Amino acid sequence: MATRSPMEMLREKAKEQLDATTQQLGKTRQSYEKACAQLRQLESYQHEYQHQLTARTTDKGLLNSHILSYQLFIDSLNQVVKQYSTHVTACENAVNQAVSAWKRDHLRLNAFTTLISRADAVARKKESRLEQKMMDEFASQTLLRKTFI
Repeated sequence: MATRSPMEMLREKAKEQLDATTQQLGKTRQSYEKACAQLRQLESYQHEYQHQLTARTTDKGLLNSHILSYQLFIDSLNQVVKQYSTHVTACENAVNQAVSAWKRDHLRLNAFTTLISRADAVARKKESRLEQKMMDEFASQTLLRKTFI
């Protein structure tokens, strides 16, 4: 079993964290999209009932009690829309926080990857120098043997 360096283990942990953060970001975005769709639907109901009240009042007129009922219902819809707008804003903030966390984790993973790449490059360079030194030594030994023969 090949042993992994501590840096590779840290990189693996950073990758796992990024994967978890990515999944959380996806869930948060889905929640936000769902909240936005529900808000649009509530606003649509609000406009529809407002339009019905206006149309019925101008077409054939309504009793004051019916007008009052419509207005109370529309007012309650307005309250729900305001409350749900607050919920959508909270969802949007959660998405922004999740994006920030994802960026942070992504940068962390990139940092570990870069450090590992640099360490590998240094090791390859060191190995290349050692190999060159051995080749030079072999060449000089071969030359010495030829000279004495």
